[in-house]
Amino acid sequence: MQRQLVFTKQRYILAFLFFLLGVSFGLPVGGHSWTAKIFLPLLTSVFIVFFDNQVYYITFDYFRKMMIFFAASSVLLSVLLLFLPANALPYFEMEPVSAAHLNKHIIYRVYGFILSYDTIIFDIGGFHFLRTTGPMTEPGHFGILLGLTLSMEKLLYAKRTPILVICGCMTFSTAFFVILVILEVYNMFIIRKFHWKWYVCAVVILLAFLILADSVLLNAVWEYSIGRNFGVEEVNILDGRTNNTALFIYDKFLKSSFPLLLWGHGTFALEVNENVVLSDYREFLYDSGFIGLLLVCLTFYVIFMKVRVRYLCLFLPIIIIIFLHRAWMFWYCYLYILLIVGFGAYTYKANCGKNSILKN
Repeated sequence: MQRQLVFTKQRYILAFLFFLLGVSFGLPVGGHSWTAKIFLPLLTSVFIVFFDNQVYYITFDYFRKMMIFFAASSVLLSVLLLFLPANALPYFEMEPVSAAHLNKHIIYRVYGFILSYDTIIFDIGGFHFLRTTGPMTEPGHFGILLGLTLSMEKLLYAKRTPILVICGCMTFSTAFFVILVILEVYNMFIIRKFHWKWYVCAVVILLAFLILADSVLLNAVWEYSIGRNFGVEEVNILDGRTNNTALFIYDKFLKSSFPLLLWGHGTFALEVNENVVLSDYREFLYDSGFIGLLLVCLTFYVIFMKVRVRYLCLFLPIIIIIFLHRAWMFWYCYLYILLIVGFGAYTYKANCGKNSILKN
């Protein structure tokens, strides 16, 4: 490795934007309170953006192996808990770190480094099935990271690790299923590769399941994976995942003063209210305001500014889904860093060959 730091105009801009994100999300500006767990990682990201692409390549390889390890461990734990008697495996209990979970009086069960709690255990066909959540506190959060890992794998290695797909499906995360669909659309229509072996296996497994499973089991699987997101027919998907109190508070926010609309109420402001259930883009706007949204858009614009259109077709829809579904992830630096690391890793690998992810 000849050099470890790279200084370009794009990286200087990214460093400056990460600093602004840290100030906007983590410091007591515009009525916000000090949020160390947001500010300090974003401040660290100011330096990470100057690493050489070779460092990113090595980093992503370790990250991918870590995700495979967590995925395999989560699947194994789910299988063991499915067939073993209750309390057969040792665990310890701890209070949740999420304010939303604290408000619901949820207690985490930690099996080594894999987490579980009652609301992610589904009754499917009489079996108590644990949604895989890995080391995360929510299956959907883990599913999104698995989906991003699969997308990066597609760029770097032109393949998918089966255990990541299996574990992602076992999260029952709608976001993960949507990311899988985006990946397949990307394969078929953007890079024009038809993975017939995958499709044949998927069709065979699906047909076997439809034939062998009874209606109760089919309804349970549908409800837990997709149907639970729809709720009442008159209510859209996002509104179905929140409550009337949250909708009322957000509507009131939209009629607030101009400075409040700009700055918001402060990161995690809604989590202290036990009567509010909201985690989509409206929570982000309520907490961080339109200045926060502008900074996020600028940051992603700079990250994507030299990326080829074909790769934008893969990653931009995923980012939009995350914003619509779990916008609170935009407060954390890992979402931005993962993209920077992935693109940098691919660029390093591509520069050793003929192609590049970046425009000429």
